[in-house]
Amino acid sequence: MPHPTLFRPAALLSGVLLLGALTACGSDDTAGSDRPSTGSPAEGAAYPVEVANCEVDVTVEKPVERAIAVNQPALELLLALGLGDRMAGYAISDDSVLPQLEAERAKVEPFSTEFPSFETVLDREPDLVYTTFDYTFTDEGIADRDRFTELGVPTYQSPSECTGQDAHQQDALELQDQYDEIEEVARLFGVPERGAELIADLQQRTAAAKPASGAEDVTLAWWYAATKTPYIAGCCGAPGLMTRAVGAANAFEDSDQYWPEIGWESLLDRDPTVLVLADLGRGGDGDSAQDKIAFLESDPVASQLTAVREKRYIVLDGTTMDPSIRNVDGIEELAAGLRELGLAS
Repeated sequence: MPHPTLFRPAALLSGVLLLGALTACGSDDTAGSDRPSTGSPAEGAAYPVEVANCEVDVTVEKPVERAIAVNQPALELLLALGLGDRMAGYAISDDSVLPQLEAERAKVEPFSTEFPSFETVLDREPDLVYTTFDYTFTDEGIADRDRFTELGVPTYQSPSECTGQDAHQQDALELQDQYDEIEEVARLFGVPERGAELIADLQQRTAAAKPASGAEDVTLAWWYAATKTPYIAGCCGAPGLMTRAVGAANAFEDSDQYWPEIGWESLLDRDPTVLVLADLGRGGDGDSAQDKIAFLESDPVASQLTAVREKRYIVLDGTTMDPSIRNVDGIEELAAGLRELGLAS
């Protein structure tokens, strides 16, 4: 499967309640913390800050002032923490971020492509490069992490991607994994209280979204892309996380790949209650939700699915299916969709 970072539709998601984190920008974020101070220059932080990240020891010797974010999830987390004024640039595949973050994004100069050259990145004089997907730290992406390290530029990669999208996963992604990432990133920037506020908000929203009953009888199949042999979510990525959060079951929980290729006959054998469709804006085979539905209702095999005959579809923006703070939006939309279909209360 082509790497998910290469597909980015326009973001048309519900709002994330990030005001607490954003309004914390002028506060003393280290006051009352139970860990040593790791604040910004104005906060009198104690450095260095060290974290173990995907088998790489990351050390930030002084407050981060010129960070670069690669991929939407990394950018949006930094903006959600109110760190737009401490960034030297960002690189994403399209020009969309969550609407509540547009004002913060306006403070930052973008790159013209999601994967600029190594030299172009260095021209911005970064003091931290933060990415979501492992593809970034390859020769096909930007550069290996060692090349940055040799030049004294720390790097950080989302722990959910330590093994890469194509690897078999031993452990399913959990919301706590994402909270841990938020906490680590906030520490690196010296704003632990902003991280704590964001985590608390996401936890509260997740708890409020879970249906009271009904979802335990529902099985979901998550279709990301392609029609001939579709990419359907396995156990261990963001779709599995969202499925568990609403109390439903993943029809392909027994697959330990993020996005295994599943034949339509196998889908028919499992006959999921609901199909969750990624709405992708790249224009490829079966990418948009509209194209997916047209295929489902015309294909001789797919049209036999109960979910198709009953038109049980829940459409989510494609970026929601990547590990990020958007997964809570996905949980809310998924729960709302189940209620609208009369499958949960």
